Amino acid sequence: MINARKRLLETTVMFAIPVVALWMLDDISVDDAKFFPKYICYGMLILASINALQLWLYLNRIRPISWPTFLRWSLPFKGGPVPFPVRRVGMALGLMTVYVFAMETVGFYLSGFLFFLLSLLVLDPAKPTPAGAGRKAVNALIFMAVVYVLFSVMLGVVIPSGIAL
Repeated sequence: MINARKRLLETTVMFAIPVVALWMLDDISVDDAKFFPKYICYGMLILASINALQLWLYLNRIRPISWPTFLRWSLPFKGGPVPFPVRRVGMALGLMTVYVFAMETVGFYLSGFLFFLLSLLVLDPAKPTPAGAGRKAVNALIFMAVVYVLFSVMLGVVIPSGIAL
C-alpha cells in the first residue's frame, strides 16, 4: 500500500515544476533559446498527467498514515515505520553546497566527480566496503566522462576549469 498524502504531494509538485519552468521561459526573448526547454517541459507535463491518472485510478487502494508524514517513510520496515534519514539528507545538502562553491576553484569535472562519488557513498544506507567504493568510483568516472563528451566535445560548452584543467 502507498501513502495518499505523499502521492498527492508528489503529483502536485510534478505538475508545478514544468508549469513554473514554462512561466520562466516566457522571459526569454529568443525563440530558438527556449525551443528545447519548452518541449522538455511539455514532456514533463505529459508524464505528470500520467502520474495523476494513475493516482486517480488507484485512489481506493491508498491508505493514509498518521502525521507528521515528513518524518516517516510510508512503507513499514520490520513492523514499524522507518525514520526519515536526516543525517544522510543533511550530508547530501552539505555536499551540494560545497560542490557549488568549489566548482570555480577546483574545476567542473574534478568537483563533479568528487561530488558524485561522495553522494553515492553518503546516500547508500549500507556500510561502505572497499569493493563497493571502487564500483561507485568507476560509476562516477563513467558519468563524468559522459558529461565531458556531451558538454565539452559535442556541445562545445565553456565550463569552469579551475586548477584541474
